[in-house]
Amino acid sequence: MKVKWAHLGLVFFLLLSLVMTGCFLWQYQLPKLKLDEEMGRNAKSERMCPRFPESLPLEHPIPSLKEALEKVDVLFRQSIDPISLPALSAIVILNDTVLWTGNFGKRNASDPLSGPPSEYTIYRLVLHILALYTKFSHNKNLIYLFY
Repeated sequence: MKVKWAHLGLVFFLLLSLVMTGCFLWQYQLPKLKLDEEMGRNAKSERMCPRFPESLPLEHPIPSLKEALEKVDVLFRQSIDPISLPALSAIVILNDTVLWTGNFGKRNASDPLSGPPSEYTIYRLVLHILALYTKFSHNKNLIYLFY
């Protein structure tokens, strides 16, 4: 007598569904835990995590680099020109950690009420970035500057 795999699979899944249903009914009939309100005021209360926790300032990993980056920040703020260089974004990364980000100028040079660029501002420099990436792909601790 030949056993068909389809029949064997059907029997297996039928038995599995019966076992799972039995486990569900067994868990459903177990006594429920009492809530803190029902247990009284003596129940151990836990402090919940706040929805918007306060952030703490972290120490900079390299203090001398922090001073240098502050000088670079001042230099970039002074080098913004509304005609030749309307916006500039830069980032310094060391060992997969963002040490400094800078967004300078205006997002839209033709609009006087335009705000500064953000990390989501898209620049038209794809070819230049690819060229820099291929040139410096072997050195991972370079400061990449895209403007």
